[in-house]
Amino acid sequence: MTSAPALTDQTHYAGEFSGIFPMQLSGERLSGDKAMEGSYGIDFILLPLKQSNPRRMTGEILKKPLLRVSLFVLLSIPLRLMLDLSFGMIYRFYEVIRPWQEYLGAALLTVAIPELVFLLKHRINRHIPWEKSPTRRLALECLIIGFTGLVAIVSLRIIVNLLLLKPAFIKFSDEAFTAIYYLFFLVLLPAFLEFAVFLLNRWRIGLAEVERFRKENAEFRFEALRAQINPHFLFNSLNTLSSLIYEDREKAAHFIRHLSDVYRYVLENRNRETITLGEELTFIKAFVYLYQLRFDNKLIISLKIEDALMHRLIAPMTLQLLIENAVKHNIVSAKRPLNIDIFAENNLYLNVRNNLQKKQADEASTAMGLKNIVSRYGFLTPHPVEINESDTEFIVKVPLI
Repeated sequence: MTSAPALTDQTHYAGEFSGIFPMQLSGERLSGDKAMEGSYGIDFILLPLKQSNPRRMTGEILKKPLLRVSLFVLLSIPLRLMLDLSFGMIYRFYEVIRPWQEYLGAALLTVAIPELVFLLKHRINRHIPWEKSPTRRLALECLIIGFTGLVAIVSLRIIVNLLLLKPAFIKFSDEAFTAIYYLFFLVLLPAFLEFAVFLLNRWRIGLAEVERFRKENAEFRFEALRAQINPHFLFNSLNTLSSLIYEDREKAAHFIRHLSDVYRYVLENRNRETITLGEELTFIKAFVYLYQLRFDNKLIISLKIEDALMHRLIAPMTLQLLIENAVKHNIVSAKRPLNIDIFAENNLYLNVRNNLQKKQADEASTAMGLKNIVSRYGFLTPHPVEINESDTEFIVKVPLI
C-alpha cells in the first residue's frame, strides 16, 4: 500500500461520485509502519490511481470559483428537468420545457445551496470531525444543514418567484415538494454519501491494519524461530569443534572458517526479506559442511540446481530451517542415513526432499517451523509453499520469487 499524499488541515472540494458535492477533507502523511489516520471526505485515499488521478483533477477544478460555479450551473439543468418531468406526470397540461427564467432560478438555487452547505460543514468539522463520532456527526449534519438548507431553499424560491417568474404552482404541496426535492439532492444525499465513503475508508484502513499486524506477527515469529534455532546450532557446532581440535586440527580450522562464514551470512542478511538463490546456496554449502563433519556419512545432502536460477529470490535461511527440521524429526544413523535432496522443479519451485524415518521417541511436533515459513512466503509471493508427506518421504516445495 503506498502512502497517501501529504495533506494539510484545510478544506478541499471533493467529488469522486459526481464532481459537484462540497466535502471536507483533512488528513496527514504518516511515515514508517504507522497507519493513515485523519478525517477523509468523499475521496478514496487508498485507491491505486497510478495512471490517472481524477480526484486530484476534480479537486483542482473545484478550488477555482469560476469552474466550480460552472459545474453547479450544469448540474442545475438535469435537476430542473427531473423536477419538471415529475410535475409533468402529476399535471396533465404541464409544459415540461419551461421558460428560461425558471432555469436561471434553478441555477441560482443550485449554486447558492452547495456554497451554504460547504460553509456549514467547515464549521461543523471544527467541533465534531467524522473520525470523532461518525453517527453523531451525521445526525448533527442532517439536522443543522438540513434545517438551514430547507429554510434557504424556501426563501430563495420565494425571491426567485417574486423577481423572475410568475407563480408556477398555486398549491402549497407543489412548493413543499420542490423544496424537499432540492433538499434531498443538494444537502441530504451528499451527507449520506460522505458518511458511506467515510465508513468505506475506515473499513479499508482496518483491513490494511489487520494485514500489517499479520505481517509483523509473521516476521516476529520467523525471527523468534531463527533466534531459537541458532543457539542449538551453535551449541552442537561447538561440541563438534571441541572433538575435532584433538582429533584433526586441520579439519578444526576448516570447521571454524565455515562456522564464521555461516554466522557472517546470518548477521549480514537477517533483516533482508529476500535474497538471491546464489547467495543462499553459498551460505548453505558452508552450513552443510558443518553438518556433514558432525554426522559424517550418516547425513547425505545433495544440491542439484541450475545456474540459470541463481538470480531468483527466496527468503534468507529458508534452506537452513528446512534442513534443521529434517534432522530434528528423523533418525540420523550409520544404518539409516538421512538423505536430503535440494533441487529445482520447473524453474518455479525449490524442493527440499528427505526420506522419512521418524524418531520413535520424538514428541508430537507442532510444525511451528514449517508454519512460519508458510506464513512468511504468504507475504512474499502469491504462490503457496507446498508440503507433501508420504510413507517414505517428506517434501517441501518453496516457490521461487
